[in-house]
Amino acid sequence: MADKQVTVAVPEERVPEFYVWFAAFLEAEPGTAPRWRRGHRGPRGTRHGGEARAWSADDAGQAEAAWLYGKLAPPARALFDLLIDAPGERFAGEDVAKRLGLDKGAHGLAGILAWPGRYCRHLFRVLPIDTEGRADGGTDYYMEPDTAALFAAVRAEARTFRRGRHRGETRSGRTPSRDSR
Repeated sequence: MADKQVTVAVPEERVPEFYVWFAAFLEAEPGTAPRWRRGHRGPRGTRHGGEARAWSADDAGQAEAAWLYGKLAPPARALFDLLIDAPGERFAGEDVAKRLGLDKGAHGLAGILAWPGRYCRHLFRVLPIDTEGRADGGTDYYMEPDTAALFAAVRAEARTFRRGRHRGETRSGRTPSRDSR
């Protein structure tokens, strides 16, 4: 059966959680409702009672950005890298899907952003990827320059760490004792 293009207005601040819901919808069997993992209350997960914070280069922001970047699956990392390398530049969803080789086209981006969205909610942070509706019904994806700079620094540090680390060595350069493993 062919895919049907559906356009739905979603409040800008809730786009990440919509992607999470949509990914669960795509994973569910046809005719069934998406299932949420035990301990969560729907697509938003457990309530934390506060507003999600924007990304910043403060100490907590750097550590959290490093944690998030380290958790990304290869397709999500490719999307982040594309947007990091072009701060503020808007990419149409179909263009992103072609660049990343996604079989489902722009619809595949929802699946890619599902886990990063969950991780961001865990950190009480907004998704670092912004979206904007297009006149043709599609969506543009981009990363604000300050956010891109933060994640570029995190990416550079991660690459340096991977290149210079020896087997079993921690970031401090020491090999942990057997008792601390």
